Amino acid sequence: MRRRITVSATVLALTLLLALANVSSAASPPSGRETAARRAAQQPSVAAAPNDLFAINDGFVTKTYNHLGNPANGILTAETWGETGWLDAGGGLVDPNNSQGVVRALKQSKVLRVAVRVELWGTDDTGDRQLASSSSVNSGTASSAQVKTPEVDVRTAPCFLWTRAFVTIRWSDNRLSSVSFEMPIGYFNPDAHC
Repeated sequence: MRRRITVSATVLALTLLLALANVSSAASPPSGRETAARRAAQQPSVAAAPNDLFAINDGFVTKTYNHLGNPANGILTAETWGETGWLDAGGGLVDPNNSQGVVRALKQSKVLRVAVRVELWGTDDTGDRQLASSSSVNSGTASSAQVKTPEVDVRTAPCFLWTRAFVTIRWSDNRLSSVSFEMPIGYFNPDAHC
């Protein structure tokens, strides 16, 4: 009986210690966006414009294309997103500065080359309009291709933005596929005028 009480007390003590350790390690973690913004502010992004403190990606979309509908014939993954650059406003505050569209294509299997182009679109009271367009970039023998539109000033841009991506794929059987897609849901311009 005495041994049973000792074992029970030991198990109870270990359970309490484990519960306390779990509670203290999970106490109020910051949100993912806050953590990303803090990390980006501490280490400026190499991809951000020279005068941007950091950049935040919005509306990330990924599409996978199988050649002739069969992954055994070839696979390509294409991604697009909007990238908003932020400036140091002083006093520990940041202000949105610019936005641009980005497209990237990743050759997975049986892809010889891929060419990509992206457009940044916006909509407001006057309707939809194209804000910027990139040139076409070809992967050649590299495993991926990426291109960005020129930056658009968010202070004068429409309040709702999205990207439209164009991808041309040369498969290993020398057939050519051209696809285009856009963000099903865009992203909001973070500027104060919106």
